Amino acid sequence: MPTRERFSLSERETETLLLSLQSSEFIKEVFALSTCNRTEVYCYGTENSLSIIKEKFAQLKSVSVENLIEMGFKSNSNSKEVVKRFFEISVGVDSQIVGDWQITSQVKQAYQLAYELGTIRTYFHKLISYVLQTSKKITTQTVFRSGAASVSFATADLVRQILKNKHDMQRNDAIQILVVGVGKIGADTVRHLRKMGIKNVKITNRTIGKSAMLATENAYEMIEFEDVFEEIQKADIIISSVSQPNFFNLSNIDAKKIYSGQCFIDLSMPRSIESKLNNFVKIYTIDDLKEQTKAVKKERIAALPLVHRILEKGVDSFEQWKTEHEYISMLQPFKTALEELKNNISNKYSAELDDKNKHLMMQMLTDFEEKAMRIPIVNLKTQLTNSSTTDNPKLFLENVQRLFS
Repeated sequence: MPTRERFSLSERETETLLLSLQSSEFIKEVFALSTCNRTEVYCYGTENSLSIIKEKFAQLKSVSVENLIEMGFKSNSNSKEVVKRFFEISVGVDSQIVGDWQITSQVKQAYQLAYELGTIRTYFHKLISYVLQTSKKITTQTVFRSGAASVSFATADLVRQILKNKHDMQRNDAIQILVVGVGKIGADTVRHLRKMGIKNVKITNRTIGKSAMLATENAYEMIEFEDVFEEIQKADIIISSVSQPNFFNLSNIDAKKIYSGQCFIDLSMPRSIESKLNNFVKIYTIDDLKEQTKAVKKERIAALPLVHRILEKGVDSFEQWKTEHEYISMLQPFKTALEELKNNISNKYSAELDDKNKHLMMQMLTDFEEKAMRIPIVNLKTQLTNSSTTDNPKLFLENVQRLFS
């Protein structure tokens, strides 16, 4: 079994893993991303976090930690490297299809699951926020996300464009799609259709087991292969990847029963759709799609230097926030003391004030609290960035923390 399949997590497994990790005293926040290309677990915690993740992951997969590592499980405790990797993955730099826009949607889905489970808080909320801001900049400022960069993806993208055009003509509700042949390219196309949210798809294949499994996996309808020519008359878009040359031809398709608005997409080599049918319907071939993907890949690769510059700015911005967040966390005892002082003053004088003056008093106390917090934070940042006055930053931080504890 390939490594990525061994580490793949279903939604239920992801829930089990996240909740088991959340119960550890060493892990403050945890988030998992499992796609067809990777499974990665990100956590915000102490130095012991990695060993806990290995232990819980091994338990989930019913193997020992040693076997897990032998299978290819890798870890990284360098915070900035991990953050940079997460940025690169989330925008598609590290995808099999460079610039794949779907990975950002997958990151959002994984984030939503972790949010619903309560395994993430401030740290990952901010990280995802910076990642999505960076992703948007890359989309709007470069061509890195434009077009489709694989034949199967390009096919699904073409279907989406056809549907959009028909929707503009107010015909989208009735659009039917038929996929004939589910080898690798056909199956990948079906999965891309599903990920794009395209509905009304029927699947057929000579080997019924393949089409049945694929239909179940993607919640589409399966039809018997012997009904394929009858189904063609009902379909608006036919995607063919069968291995038989000219499988669809004028001898088995009644030209009177097809209409000019139908679209055939031929993913076979040699072609499975007779060229004479071009007189009656629109036909796209795999050569058309390959030329499209070549141009797109070339554009995306050319955009990488600019993409990396935008990524670096995004990573740096997040690292700056993280440093400031750590300062604030260190001063949490001081903030708690200010909160208690504010509440004590409020309780002491509230009984003597009317509602208008109570509101005014609370506003004044809140303003004082914010200004009182700002002073030590600014001074602490200045002190830590001045290497001439702080020879040992770690010792300095420990002393500051003890001061406010």
